[in-house]
Amino acid sequence: MKYYKYENPDGLNRHQLWLLATSGMLSQKNRERHDVLLPEKEGNIQALKGSSQRALKRDYGINNLSDLADTLKYFDEIVTLKAFQNRWEFSSPAEFTAFTKVNAKDKSIPNVVDMVHKYQFNLPESDQAWHYGRCSWLIRHACYSGFINETEAWQLLEENAARIRQIFNSWESFGISYLAGAQYWKRKEYTAAAISSYKLDLNFLLTNKNSPWVQLAWDDYNN
Repeated sequence: MKYYKYENPDGLNRHQLWLLATSGMLSQKNRERHDVLLPEKEGNIQALKGSSQRALKRDYGINNLSDLADTLKYFDEIVTLKAFQNRWEFSSPAEFTAFTKVNAKDKSIPNVVDMVHKYQFNLPESDQAWHYGRCSWLIRHACYSGFINETEAWQLLEENAARIRQIFNSWESFGISYLAGAQYWKRKEYTAAAISSYKLDLNFLLTNKNSPWVQLAWDDYNN
């Protein structure tokens, strides 16, 4: 597995590093640096920036600052798995089964029902990290692509982090919520193989010495 050593070459303070760490899952998936604002600092920078711009356009429809603002707003407001959790919070196994039968044509419904049943009482944060973690990644890449400057990037990361801090109390809870989001996103496949790479990334972030989540305590946000 490719990964960078956690070196903090730009001498960022621990609070700044914490802000960057909120993009950890997607940054790790793409094998990018966790310790600098811009996700890559070596190699053909122009080619890397071009790749970043294409990814923003292809996967998120972001071509400029206005698109970025719309996407960040969308991720802040969207409710995915949590909507089902709220609807079925006190449902019995029999009610879950009945709902699955009624919606038999939608092949993803049995998988969503299974998720809600499993996470009914032990995932209060739902999959919100899936949205906010991607926001942090998008902000970093929007800066890399030239849609915003570094000052604007840090400000947007601050705003996103404030939302994260209102919901989560540890890197572990943040990571598990992100994993639930990946599982919901893959709900039509819903196999161990479909989310195996996300599990590997989460394990890296929670255990490897070069992970920002190991290097930084949750409360380093306050430093």
